[in-house]
Amino acid sequence: MHTRAADETRAVKAALTAAGIQFRRVFHGTGTACTWLKIAGIDWDQRDRVIRIAQEVTGRTGEYDGRINAS
Repeated sequence: MHTRAADETRAVKAALTAAGIQFRRVFHGTGTACTWLKIAGIDWDQRDRVIRIAQEVTGRTGEYDGRINAS
């Protein structure tokens, strides 16, 4: 895994844990989706909050253009 991707993954995991949000997995896609940050196993009603936290931590903007997927 590229260092930036590993750093993003660790930072998002820590931020979600600190916010008390349960998740199953935080990871980056593979192949052509390698720039996507994926957060799996969240409660759907917390999806917007999860994306907002990931944006703050990573500096990514937007959901699609920021390439953040939370499900």
